[in-house]
Amino acid sequence: MFISRQSFSWRALNFAIALAALTGCANEHVLDQPVEWRSGAAVPVDLAVPHLAGAVGERITVIGVPRQREGRCSGVQPLTPQDWMLTGERHCLWVSGLTDQVRLLDLRPGLSDDPVTVTGRLLRTEQGVYVLRIER
Repeated sequence: MFISRQSFSWRALNFAIALAALTGCANEHVLDQPVEWRSGAAVPVDLAVPHLAGAVGERITVIGVPRQREGRCSGVQPLTPQDWMLTGERHCLWVSGLTDQVRLLDLRPGLSDDPVTVTGRLLRTEQGVYVLRIER
């Protein structure tokens, strides 16, 4: 069977559009689902941040890429000058305190993109900023 170049391009374009639409729908569906804060189960920061209001005061575990002050979180360190950020592709969460895993990393952008898992108690400051405080 002979397929013209023009016909092939049209089919490829339709396929690409359909794939993009399905992928976008799938990602949106996952982000809209409620998050289960199970003990020991790490939730990616991009999925966690939209659902933090319901977890204030609870002990939660979040995974993301650590950064100093150069991440996507707005404002300055909310609790201490040593606060740092846990970042994802879209969202960011302030973290107060260090874990052994993070203490050994250089948190400046571009030096380490290895994700870390952090467990702590979620707080909300008077300014409305969410902070995960690591408890020892």
